[in-house]
Amino acid sequence: MMAENMEHLEELHTWIRNGDVQALLEMSRALHPADAAERLAVLRPEELGRYIELLGTAQALDIFEFVPFEIQKETLKYLPRTILVELMSLMSPDDRADLVEELDEKSQERLLSLLMQAERQDILKLITYPEGSAGAYMTTDYAFLRADGTIRSALDQLRFQALKKETIYYVYVVNQARKLIGFVSLRELIMAHPDMDIAAVMNKNVISVRVDEDIENVAKEMTHYDFLAIPVVDADDRLVGIITYDDVFDVMTEEATEDMYLLANLDTDEKISSPLPRSVKLRVPWLLINLCTALLAAFTVNFFSGTIARYVALASLMPIVAGIGGNAGTQSLTVVVRALALGEIKVKGNWKVLFKQIGVGFFSGLICGMVMAGIAYAWFGNVWLSLILWMAMTTNLILAGLFGAMVPITLRKLKLDPALGSSIFVTMATDVGGFSTFLGLSSLLLHYLVE
Repeated sequence: MMAENMEHLEELHTWIRNGDVQALLEMSRALHPADAAERLAVLRPEELGRYIELLGTAQALDIFEFVPFEIQKETLKYLPRTILVELMSLMSPDDRADLVEELDEKSQERLLSLLMQAERQDILKLITYPEGSAGAYMTTDYAFLRADGTIRSALDQLRFQALKKETIYYVYVVNQARKLIGFVSLRELIMAHPDMDIAAVMNKNVISVRVDEDIENVAKEMTHYDFLAIPVVDADDRLVGIITYDDVFDVMTEEATEDMYLLANLDTDEKISSPLPRSVKLRVPWLLINLCTALLAAFTVNFFSGTIARYVALASLMPIVAGIGGNAGTQSLTVVVRALALGEIKVKGNWKVLFKQIGVGFFSGLICGMVMAGIAYAWFGNVWLSLILWMAMTTNLILAGLFGAMVPITLRKLKLDPALGSSIFVTMATDVGGFSTFLGLSSLLLHYLVE
């Protein structure tokens, strides 16, 4: 596979160096744009710029939009002025705005100065929306109609609009003030009688989002209603754009990745390609926090050192109590973080969630504790040790359920990401709780253990 990839790369170098447009066209047409972009991503930025110049912006655009942002930014520096203007003019407004936003100030000014006034104003408007808002993710390329036209005229308008719009599966109906008053699907337009009015077939029950709404909430709504696109309106209910499912899917992927990183106590800025010093810099603060919580658990164990010295078997069993508690806490934590992320539970009125997780911990503790108590009795032949182990594991799994639910809910109430450092606090609670309960009960009943 590696040899095949090297062969393809050598071919690309040769075609670009020799200006073999026909070979480049054949390769581009034989592959899906995403697959072609994957091959082109290994080229140097100047080579990718030459590829776009040889192929032409219209042919190269579909592939270029799949190339990673970092490579796109570098490639722009090597494009001739005319090619750069054509490429940016053909890009969809949201992709174009995202790319411009990623550039440094000097490159932004250079690029914006080359564009037509309408395109420049559109970009400036899109990049001024707050990060994470619906406006920052929307595109202004949407199909719209007036309510007072006929189906026949609507189809004629859509044929004209389709070439320039990102999607026409949903067509939005606006009045003279451009306020959103309804929508109609392309299927309904095709099936309706040509002489019918648009107002007669449009759906007036429009679900839209505000331009300043959090994109996570938009993603939840689109998933809930199974929309391919959702309209975005301003404070006066004027239609200003649409958000398509591909953009929302990217958001959902980013959020899932972020939660995964935070649950593992990793900084979301770290990538597999990050330089070694940067990775160390991003990881060490979390490890130091974890070290502090581990020290607290160590102090707890040290507090009962006298008990452990008198009955050494406790040393071999206490990690089991803490370990099982940590796993149970992570289970509750994962379920609750996911539920919060998907909006399945609200910040208010979440006592049922807490009680359920405590209940799960209680019954799980009874079962696991009973199993471990039997193993301990077979191992050490001490019924009191088995009883202590059973009670300690049950108590610790109750704590695991409580903290696994309470920590992310508390973080959400504080307007923080519910996954942020949650595992550190839950592990601390189960370690300290497990050691305290097990060793504390052992200290109280020590005379039964060492008789």
